[in-house]
Formats: sequence, C-alpha cells, structure tokens
Amino acid sequence: MNYKELAKHFGISPAAISLIVNNKPGVSDATRARVLSGLSEMGYSGLVKTESSFVPEIQNLLFVVFKRDGMILDMHPFFMLLIEHIEARARKYNYNIMFSTIDLRNPIEDQIEHLNTLNAAGAIIFATEMIDADLSYFENYSKPYLMLDNNFMHYGVNTVTINNEMGTWQAIEHLIKMGHKRIGYLACKSRINSFKEREAGFRNALAQYGLAFDPSDTYFLTFTEEGSYRDFASILAEHPDLPTAFVSDDDTIVMGVMRALKEAGYSVPEDVSLIGYDDRPMCEIASTPLTTVNVSRNSFAAYAVDIIAGIIENKKTPEPAGYRSLKARVETWLTIRDSVRDLNS
Repeated sequence: MNYKELAKHFGISPAAISLIVNNKPGVSDATRARVLSGLSEMGYSGLVKTESSFVPEIQNLLFVVFKRDGMILDMHPFFMLLIEHIEARARKYNYNIMFSTIDLRNPIEDQIEHLNTLNAAGAIIFATEMIDADLSYFENYSKPYLMLDNNFMHYGVNTVTINNEMGTWQAIEHLIKMGHKRIGYLACKSRINSFKEREAGFRNALAQYGLAFDPSDTYFLTFTEEGSYRDFASILAEHPDLPTAFVSDDDTIVMGVMRALKEAGYSVPEDVSLIGYDDRPMCEIASTPLTTVNVSRNSFAAYAVDIIAGIIENKKTPEPAGYRSLKARVETWLTIRDSVRDLNS
C-alpha cells in the first residue's frame, strides 16, 4: 500500500501517515500507537524510519505450488528446499512472500479466481508437475507471473528452470572418465518435463561419446524410496545382466535402488556405480554417500525473484516493441562422493 491507501485504511490523512512512519511529531500519541500497531499486524512495521523521508512500498509476491496429481510434489517437495532462498531474495526488493497452492484434484477455476483476489503484485508458479496444457489455466490470472522448474520450451511464457540436459551430460562424462562404457538409466514412472529433459541429456551424451543406447538398460521405477526399492528388488529377482553404472532422474529413486542392490548382494560402487540428481540432503548421509548432479538453490531462487521483479516493474510502463518472454536456465555441476567406481585403476 502507498501512503494514500494506508491513510484511508486507518481513517487519517496521508500527511499524518507520513509523520508516523517518519517518526516525526504532530500526531497524537493514541493515533500513533494505533497506527503503529496496525502496521505491525499488516507486516508493514519495516516502513517506520527515523532518518529518511523516503519509504519504499512493501508489496506481496505470490509463491504458488501447482499440483497436478501430487505424484512428485506430495512425495518429495523440492520447493521446500527453495522457499527460504526465495524469501531472502524477495526481501531485497521489498517483497513479502505469500504462499498458495493450486491443486487440479479440486475445481481449478475457483482457485485461479482466488489468486486474483489476493493482494499481490505478481506470482512465481512452481510448475514441476505442470504439462503444457495447464498453461491455459493462467490465462485468467490478472498479474504478471513466472513459471519455475518447467521450461515450456514451445510457449511464450517466462520461465526459470534447471539446465536438466547439462546435468545428465555431466554425469555421463564423469562415468566415461571413470572407464564405464555400459551405462543404464533409472527413470521415474511419472514423466514430468524435467525428467524427460534429463533422459534426453543422457541419450545425447551417450551418442556424443559413441556409446550405444540399450533400451533394456532403462528401468522405470516408482518415485518414492520405498517404491523404487520394491520395483528394483523385483527386477533383481530376475537376475538381469546389469550395466556397470546408472544415472537417474532423481536422488529419491537411487536411494531405493541402492538398498535393493545391497540386499541382493551387490556392492555399491564395486559392482554397480550410481549417480543421482538434485543433491537432496539424503545423499550425504546414505550408506554409500551418493555422487549426484547439483544445482545452486540460491541461484535458482535468485533468478526467479530477479526476473519476476523486473517483469512487474516493466509492466508499469508500456512494453517496448518486440518484447518477448524470457527463459533462463540455471547451470549444474557434479558433487562427487563415493558411489562411483573408477574402472581405470
């Protein structure tokens, strides 16, 4: 809110609001106490200054988690690892983060309309589970928005996502340097866009390095540690001829696979090497600490907030000729631990 809106809310003049915010005399003690208490309850206590007459306006920014079926986000909500970074970055722009959820298991129109009623300058949509068709739901959202963790490469929508193909490429490159020539893939049964991109990076890297892609070395598993454990235990019961290494869609799947391998008498990494994706906290404390693809959560959050803040600011003036949506990719790197064997030694 600006001074005029705050003044109307408290039933006083804009000049009185200015005096209170800037800690200057001219307002009764009772009015000052009432307004300061109200500002604190509204989350505007940070407006009160002692040395400056300039008061930046605090605005709300929505962080919306979009759930299509909950198969991914209900199990392991990656956004929970991002939210503190989102909030920290938003404060630099004088934004307060409001949290909301869209769930397709409930009527969608009412949920979008609810977003429109919230006092927010714009929104970051956590779009991990979204498919392309879901973009149509936001045609009726009236504020600027950005999609996080889904690229929507064929559509003109602002996005920030991980460079998913880069991550699996780096994993393959590392395994090849370690002497591995037959590399399999541990895929999630739920094929969200990010997982499809990671698998594409895996296949492209194999082709680039002249290694054969064998579809029989790709296993589709449930996206829970317990589910992937059960699935892979059933696979191992058939005594398959396994590759020397696997790359995966996600750390969660690898944890279940690692457990199934060890219970079946395999040693990690002596018999089978494993590389995960996302560097979840579990990787470091696993029975065999997991080598995994990492992405800076701080950078991921910062890009999202920086871009949506810029979009909101640009919306205050006419868009320049030729304006188009912006798509940003956050780079990845490998965190090397103990789950990969060097076959060269």
